[in-house]
Amino acid sequence: MAGMTSSAYVVLAGERVYYEVGGTGTPVVFVHGIGAGNSMHLYRQNTLALSKQHRVYAFDFPGFARSGARPIQYTNELYVQVVREFLQKVVREPAAVIGGSYGADYAIRVAAESPELITKLLLANPSGYGFSDEARAARGSDPFRRNPSLFDQYSTTPIGLFLFQVLSGEGGLNFFLFNTVYLDGNLVTPELTRIYQQNLEGANKAFAPFSFFAGMLAQDVSPYWAKLKQPTYLVWGNEDVFTPISESRYFLEARPVPMAVVRARAVPYDEVFEKFNKIALQFFK
Repeated sequence: MAGMTSSAYVVLAGERVYYEVGGTGTPVVFVHGIGAGNSMHLYRQNTLALSKQHRVYAFDFPGFARSGARPIQYTNELYVQVVREFLQKVVREPAAVIGGSYGADYAIRVAAESPELITKLLLANPSGYGFSDEARAARGSDPFRRNPSLFDQYSTTPIGLFLFQVLSGEGGLNFFLFNTVYLDGNLVTPELTRIYQQNLEGANKAFAPFSFFAGMLAQDVSPYWAKLKQPTYLVWGNEDVFTPISESRYFLEARPVPMAVVRARAVPYDEVFEKFNKIALQFFK
């Protein structure tokens, strides 16, 4: 991606992980959210701007894009460990972290459990309080309850194959991008859709989405958020479908931190990248 000067593979938590790095200065690590077709590409509008002042790292989670994918049940525990080991084995010095959605949730847990690894947190639309008992009661449902039997159904029957074919097709991806990811439909270009399709091509790429649908990737942050000591900044898309702006109150009540509300949905770092980059550079200064 722009601003990156090298790429490599590394084994983290027993999984083969692809990453890129570029720039000089204090380190910043991008952690992408979990969704079908997601990858470090979500941060393509941010890496160049930050690489001018920082050593920038980005990686694809196992099961996604260019990282290895296996026919296994992926879990939040695995992805938390991947974030932790990336900081320990690749960055090898305390770093600031930018995380989106589930990626933000994993970063929160690592920052609480291993505070020596993370200096600052810039988090976009974190969802981890959406799985607390209070949030579930307010929502009136628990759509992401862990359901291993549902994963087994998806991964071993024609139902899962059909679901993945719909999800990874051009029509399914366009519906997903237009209606849940971007508020500005003009940003959903044929090129963007094709990148999502490419990220889903290859053997075993269905297993991470199946794990997501079965609720195996959700990370409750309520035990960790209030314990954080690192400076933290929230950026929230005011029209996010997955994690409504109303759920920000759980974070702010438990630990008041600065928050910027921007006109966007799930990916404010992309949809309003100029604002996001300005916030990031000032916060990490």
